[in-house]
Amino acid sequence: MNIFYDPLSPWRLPLRFLYPANWCAEGFEKDLAWIEQHPEARNAENLLTDSSGKQVWRIELPDGHGAVAYKHCGEKAFNRYILHLSHPGREWRNYQAIKRMGIPAGEALAFGETRHLWRLESSFIITRFIEGTCNGCDFMPGGRSRDDEAMRRRFCALIAPHIATMHKHGFFHKALHPRNILYRGGTPETMEVFFIDVARCKMRFSWRMPRVILFDLYTPLNDLKLPADESRAFLKTYRDNFPGCPFTFEELVRNLSHFRRHGKTFNVVDGAAG
Repeated sequence: MNIFYDPLSPWRLPLRFLYPANWCAEGFEKDLAWIEQHPEARNAENLLTDSSGKQVWRIELPDGHGAVAYKHCGEKAFNRYILHLSHPGREWRNYQAIKRMGIPAGEALAFGETRHLWRLESSFIITRFIEGTCNGCDFMPGGRSRDDEAMRRRFCALIAPHIATMHKHGFFHKALHPRNILYRGGTPETMEVFFIDVARCKMRFSWRMPRVILFDLYTPLNDLKLPADESRAFLKTYRDNFPGCPFTFEELVRNLSHFRRHGKTFNVVDGAAG
């Protein structure tokens, strides 16, 4: 029988990585027990993604309790997590931080780690499945909504202030790819956005934020390859929502027009990379 508690509780810090850690949201205990008792629910029919050692299933809960997303991590390099939280553990922690900032994101319901003498053996996280959503890849070149300019502009206008909020709090997302941002709504007026897959997020000291800011802005602009006027509108919205930003609007445009990464220069403001 699992005992659910906060694995980040300060009194557990010295032993946190020695024993299995489990956490469950209040009121979700029975649903989690049902999921553990019915492993057949994680079948090929319900599989959403399978990549990089991670599998995600959509599981419909009994008694009309809705659906959840169950992510299992089976990475081989488990020694890297000795004295470190697992991928789901970091994602759970970051969801709590993002929630406190008032940013719409996935709702973490449970996570667990299995360890043997500090060595991580397996881990999982369960989040509430956000019904009726698509991801931002729809607005990338070749995406099904790429040519819908009004929806594309609205998507960018909604995510820019949330990215600014993260950076105001010293939060480095590190993986702001459109696939990690869900949206819902058939018109610009009804669109909502939700941030998911936040395991890579980290806190950064203020002196490290300038590079972090540029990287986090580079990522969605490089993927979306927006027309120049839309890229500038995105950056202006971001800058207007971050008065303490270390860059002026003009400096953001200039830096992202000549962004250096992996020895190459990228111009993501004009929609062209390389």
